[in-house]
Amino acid sequence: MEILNIGPLELLVILVLAVLMFGPEDIVNFAHKAGRWIYNLRKSELWQEIVGTTKEIQELPQKIIKDAELEETMKEIDALNRTMISPDLPNQAASAPLTDCAPAHATENQPGTAPKDVPEG
Repeated sequence: MEILNIGPLELLVILVLAVLMFGPEDIVNFAHKAGRWIYNLRKSELWQEIVGTTKEIQELPQKIIKDAELEETMKEIDALNRTMISPDLPNQAASAPLTDCAPAHATENQPGTAPKDVPEG
């Protein structure tokens, strides 16, 4: 288990270095002062503002999607991604609505005209 990307062995090394630097008597006072400083920091208005701003930034992409009304589009994209990842679900892929991006008049041949790449004859 890692806390702040510090593993148990690294934490043990930090504790040993702290005991060597401060001595066994002063380590208790240092830990008390550090704990009090962290407590005061977490209760400060600045910290509360930082936490609130962080939450707003994390929620911003979802808010943009909701405001742009793209939720349905995102659900369709997720469904298509799932069908592409799991090819063993052909029924879902067949029932998914497909839209044709080309206009209907571009694919139809008008009577009396030949396609441009085929010579008339």
